[in-house]
Formats: sequence, structure tokens, C-alpha cells
Amino acid sequence: MIQPVERIPKVRHEFGAMLVGLCSGLSAILFHHMIAFADSTRFALSDRFADCGIAVGLAIIACCGSLSAASIAMVRKLAPEAEGSGIAAVIAAYDQIGPVRAWRIVFVKFIGGFLAMAAGMPLGREGPSVQIGAMSGVLAKNRFPLLLYRSRAIRLGAAGGLAAAFDAPLTAVVFTFEMLRQPFDKRNCVDTILVCAVADWVSRITEGPRLELPLTVIGYPAFPMIIPVVAVALLTGGVSIVFQKAVLIFHKAFERQFRSDRQAIIATFFVGCLLGILFLIRPDMLGVGRRLFNSALTDRMTLTLAIAALAIRVPLTALCYATGAPGGLIVPTILFGTLTGEAFCCATTLVWGKISGDFHTVCLIAGMSAGLGAIFRIPLTSIVLTAEITGTFDRLLEISIAYVIAHSLLRRLRQPDLYAALAQQRILHELEMKVRHPEKPHMPKSR
Repeated sequence: MIQPVERIPKVRHEFGAMLVGLCSGLSAILFHHMIAFADSTRFALSDRFADCGIAVGLAIIACCGSLSAASIAMVRKLAPEAEGSGIAAVIAAYDQIGPVRAWRIVFVKFIGGFLAMAAGMPLGREGPSVQIGAMSGVLAKNRFPLLLYRSRAIRLGAAGGLAAAFDAPLTAVVFTFEMLRQPFDKRNCVDTILVCAVADWVSRITEGPRLELPLTVIGYPAFPMIIPVVAVALLTGGVSIVFQKAVLIFHKAFERQFRSDRQAIIATFFVGCLLGILFLIRPDMLGVGRRLFNSALTDRMTLTLAIAALAIRVPLTALCYATGAPGGLIVPTILFGTLTGEAFCCATTLVWGKISGDFHTVCLIAGMSAGLGAIFRIPLTSIVLTAEITGTFDRLLEISIAYVIAHSLLRRLRQPDLYAALAQQRILHELEMKVRHPEKPHMPKSR
């Protein structure tokens, strides 16, 4: 017997979804502005101290080290769940996170993330935005308990945080089902779309309509540009393998060598000092990478700069992420793909001469999609995100082909996705510690 009434969500739950979208969107936008302020301040200071003396240079290096150490100290002492991107912690959270813990995680993500970005750590803001949005959902649920179930508030809040972070509501909708494993049914679909729409609306009224990485396509070709897409996807797959190996190596080294909080904080201080040295030499290699993105999107980057940026940022991002600093990997992965596509364009120009604007655009979007496909293995999210942040929905075929090639390459080489590899490495480490020290409990952490 059909009972359509039970399929209709209660009105108060729809209001609850809108409330979560509002809270998660506002918190993600606030975090975005804090990171943007840290980036702009760092660049302003780098221009001011471009020709500073030795004493000032040493003070800057020590300052970057102190900021990095302070970020890790907050994570270690106040909220270990806030380390890294936080997406894995959101997946595992469900209803285990109480309001007191949620406030603490939000505080650590905001302040710890700001300190890490101020020091110049080349990490993304999307992971913290997802976790901040999820905790905002918990706090909204605690304040208005009749509007939402807690587990749904976490997932919906995470979706709202991602929607506001990238101004990409469609990506956030897909992400919550594909990555956060939310059950796929009509009610969840409606609530998720509503949350992401509200969060995106908040982003647009506070920052205006925008594309995160705008690209222009002139016309529509009779045949897709398969050759550059395949070449860029294979190159990006190779870069992704190097990056994944670097993350796993540094992560394993930090777990084995710096087990205590004090050791981890001291090690991160020296990582921050390395960032300080780069601050004095090449400040454009630090932070989110806005200047590198702008140079690549406007086709003003040289082949030497693209290769140098990859050579510096790939190991540096892996090292900074291994420390446990609050920061994500999606934006760095997109940047690696963008730099790989730009390097291919520059090399093609040297060999064949001038290339078209569409050729350049296709190479960049192929690199972005291939990077996401190689590292995270989330096809719908990767394809929709690439199209939505660049505005190139009319090139879905090239974006999809690039994803499939990179995904197939790493699968052929038997490389798991990065989060799965990190989880497996952590489980093996916990088992090893239990064998060595059976009398001491070792609580697993998730990044």
C-alpha cells in the first residue's frame, strides 16, 4: 500500500536544513576571509622586507617557525580531531561529537588554520571549511534540537561549508553523497540541495557572484582535443604519484620519529623555519598559491616557473600536511594539475609555436580533473568541481576523459587513493605500537 504522506519531510526539518546552510555558509565565509587576510598580509610583508638585513631575516624565519609550532600545539593540546583536512574526521563523526567538543574543534580550525596559513603552509582551505561547517551543524542542532537529527546535521553542515568555500553548490551536493557517504534518498537530496543553495546564497551576497578559477572557452569544437587531454592526464598522474608517495613518507616519519606532543611541536617549528626561508626567497611559493593560479590562468607563466613551482610545492605540501596542521589537500591537488597543464602548454609553445586559447584552457582543466582523480578517486565530485569552479561545463567530455585516464593509471599501478593509504598506514602503525607496548593504549587519529 502506498503511503505518500510518509515521504513528505516535515516543515520544521526543512527550516532546520536552511538554518544549517546559513550557519555553515557564514562560518566558511568567515574562515575564507581570515585565510585571505593571512595571504595578503604575508605578501605585503614579503614586498616590504624584500631586501632586509640578516637580523630581520632571522626574525622572520623564527616568526614563521613560531606560528607553525603554535598551530600544531593548538591541535595537539586542544583538539586532535582538527588535524589535517578534517574530512576523514567528519566521515567518522556521525553523532559522537558533542557541542562542547564542536566549539573546541571550530576554535582550533579557525585559529590554528589562520596561524598555519600566516606562516605560509601551502595547504587548502576546503578541508577546514568542511569540518567547520559540520561542527556548525552540530551547534545549530544543539541550539534547536527539534529541527534536525545530529548525524544529518554533521553531513549537511559539511556540504554547506564546501558549497560556500568554492561557491560550488552542485559539487557540495555530490560530495556529501560520494565522499561523506550520506544515504541517497529523496529526502536527503532535497535537504542537501537546500543547505548548499542557502550556503551558496550567503557566499554570493557577501562576496558577489564569482568563479573560483575562471577560464574562457571560445566556441565549441567539432572534435574534442583528445591528444593534449591524454598527455596532460598522464603527466598529472605521474606528479600525483610523487605527491602521494611524499605524503606517505613524511607522514610515516612524523609518526615514528615525533611521537610526543613536544617532539612534534619542535619538528614543526623547524618546518616553519623552512617556510620562513622561502618567504625571503620565493614568497609566491607559499600559501594557497593564488599568484601561481593567476599566472597560469592568464597564460603568463614560463616553463621554468611551472616546473620550479611543482618541484618546490609538491614535497613542501606533503611535509606540511604530515605535521598535522589544519589544512586541506584539494586546492593543492588542483594547483598541481594546473601547473602540469601550464607546463605542457609552455613546452608545446616552444615546439610548435603559438597555441590557441582553447588549447590552453583544455590543458588546465584536464590537469585539474586528472589531479583530483589520481589523488581522491571521487569521480562525480572531481568532474563537477572542475567544471563548476572554472565555468567550463561545455568541456565535460575532456574533463571526464582526463579523470578516467588518471584514475586508470594509478589503479593500474595498484595505488590506492590518498586517504585510504593514510588510513592503512595509521592502522599498521597502531598495530605496531600495540605489539611493542601492549600496556599503553594508543588512540587512533584520523586526518
